[in-house]
Amino acid sequence: MKKRYIFLSVLVLIIAGVYFFAPSLETIVQKIVHKYGSEITGTDVNLQGFELGLTTGEGRISKIIVGNPKDYTTKNLFELGEIYVKVDIKSLTSDTIVIENVEVSKPVISYEMLSLTRNNISDVLDNIKKNTAKTTQQEEAETTKAKESDSAAADGAGKKVIIKKLTVKDGEINAVAVKDSSVSVKLPTITMTDIGADKKGEPISATISKIIGKILDTASKTVVSSKISDLKSVAEKNLEDIAGGVKDRVKSIGIFGK
Repeated sequence: MKKRYIFLSVLVLIIAGVYFFAPSLETIVQKIVHKYGSEITGTDVNLQGFELGLTTGEGRISKIIVGNPKDYTTKNLFELGEIYVKVDIKSLTSDTIVIENVEVSKPVISYEMLSLTRNNISDVLDNIKKNTAKTTQQEEAETTKAKESDSAAADGAGKKVIIKKLTVKDGEINAVAVKDSSVSVKLPTITMTDIGADKKGEPISATISKIIGKILDTASKTVVSSKISDLKSVAEKNLEDIAGGVKDRVKSIGIFGK
């Protein structure tokens, strides 16, 4: 009987903690994704709309948008829409949030060439490699400072994350040539498991880096290996806007043919 009362007391405390945390959960998640996502990618990253059922642990994110680097004509690098999330509710009151499942449906990625050696996907992948370690160190330092000062900021940045399974499916890559003109390539299904599990939880910045990096790396490899004949014409059209007669020099060395 005593054990039963202890269990019920713990359960009440967990539920109370979740309800106390939940009203500000959407705001906290939006701020964290924007802050660390933007710092890691070097572009504007925003999460739009987040709802979480406190009894089921099931939630929906309306959209996550990653902007393009400067100099590119397309506004966004990619949009992740229709995101389903299943969270271990008990973990919300702990230092490590356990996400059982994430399913991303129908993401749209824009691939755009700026020059012979630069495109938006490779630019952001380079930013991720360059910025992740620094951003993760910054997050950990901010967490330590917030905890030492008993700041509410620790509720957000102080959390670590484990994602047991993440799936990205039915995605599309649009290789953009000019406005209202593109070649589409299907994005292969991406599955990631036990993200952060080996470290018993990773900082949110490191988790964001792994997920975005994996999606963009897969997209980059897909662009290289799929529909090369179609992408050839896309590249030619993009290069027409590059100053200095680059296209003519490209043709002269036979990359696109004469």
